[in-house]
Amino acid sequence: MTTPNYPLALAIATARWSNHETARLINERAQRDGYRGIAIDHSRVGRWIRLGEKPRPPVPEVLAGLLSERLGQPFTPELLRLAPGRRVHVYLDAAEHEVLVAVATAANVPVEEYVRELLRSALARLPARPH
Repeated sequence: MTTPNYPLALAIATARWSNHETARLINERAQRDGYRGIAIDHSRVGRWIRLGEKPRPPVPEVLAGLLSERLGQPFTPELLRLAPGRRVHVYLDAAEHEVLVAVATAANVPVEEYVRELLRSALARLPARPH
């Protein structure tokens, strides 16, 4: 079963890039940065979005860098779902789960994606932690 990559689709759409433009920019940046053998085409970008396929390194890092520059906010391969993230299991009672499903459905967003954004929003409001 395939799962569309909504975060990647949204970032590329926000950048106002087509799949052709995205592929061209990745290829140019990879070549400029000294990576050899990178030859992305528009159909590959489409598979990343529609099917959730994951490109091999260094492509996720290159694309995250391009989107960060274009949109003026930090993107990582993990945020774009191009690299594995860490999983957190949260157990909800039936009523809590029902509310999450109802709100996500009303927003036309998969429940997992909605919960992920809720958590990110909450974490962004926490005070910065020293390293």
